[in-house]
Amino acid sequence: MEQEWNDTCSIPQANYWAGEALARRLRQIFENGRRYHGYHDGAYFMPNDKREQDRMDMEHRIFRMVLNGKLYLSPLAQSPGRVLDLGTGAGPWAMDFAEAPQNCTFEIDDFEDEWPYDTSRPFNFIHARNIAGCVADYDRLFAQAFKHLSPGGYLELQSSEANIFSDDGTIERAVTARQWRNILVLSSKKFGKRLGVEDGWKKQMEQAGFVDVVDQVFKVPFRPWPKDPKLKELGLWQSKHINEAIESYSLALFTRVLGWTVEELDVLLTGVRNDFADPHSHLYGRIRFVYGRKPE
Repeated sequence: MEQEWNDTCSIPQANYWAGEALARRLRQIFENGRRYHGYHDGAYFMPNDKREQDRMDMEHRIFRMVLNGKLYLSPLAQSPGRVLDLGTGAGPWAMDFAEAPQNCTFEIDDFEDEWPYDTSRPFNFIHARNIAGCVADYDRLFAQAFKHLSPGGYLELQSSEANIFSDDGTIERAVTARQWRNILVLSSKKFGKRLGVEDGWKKQMEQAGFVDVVDQVFKVPFRPWPKDPKLKELGLWQSKHINEAIESYSLALFTRVLGWTVEELDVLLTGVRNDFADPHSHLYGRIRFVYGRKPE
């Protein structure tokens, strides 16, 4: 997704989208009752159907609650100029950021390929949310982002980590959820685009040339167990969201990569949902924000 902070947008040339190129980008795969991107032969393992779009809308609400309504943490100018959102999905972040539809243009491409943008028109802000599991080479991604940012521009990554925590030892009760998480990360590693890599982003961004890199983590309970009102409300929303998210993340990885049957996965996910709903456990996940600046 590309957008300007005014009423003009760059429009891809017609021949870029014509014929076979457009057909390849729009191809879909239907599998195990879900719809997936077919572009690059299933290089993205998450579904893209209406059910998944509804899940992403719910997750977008959770991210905004974490940031008290804000969309990002980077210290941007009031009118940041040219903005690129990588892996935008159905586009809730992009459309909220743009404020008006005429400020937002959607493009279908693979951000792991060479970016098609003219470096003489750099971006002022590049944003990506939940791209863990979508990227094989972060060094290349960060190098491309650095190349296409204007001096003083920011790159910000936001991510729900594929991990489970507790501060009181009750994570030991979540045997099935911990087993699921370990298998999920293993399958993503075999897939070639590993989950659970967010703690390395700060160092990799610095190695790519970014400065003033900030790494900030927020707790998100898996059910409304906290006494704090904000965390309790977050837990209420996350308890609904996680029931959908575990299937979205698992279905293609477990069946395509590990060879599980849908029935075997359903049994496992039932146990995972029971662990997250356990009234005696105080489990939480983490949302991580990492942002840095290209030097002037």
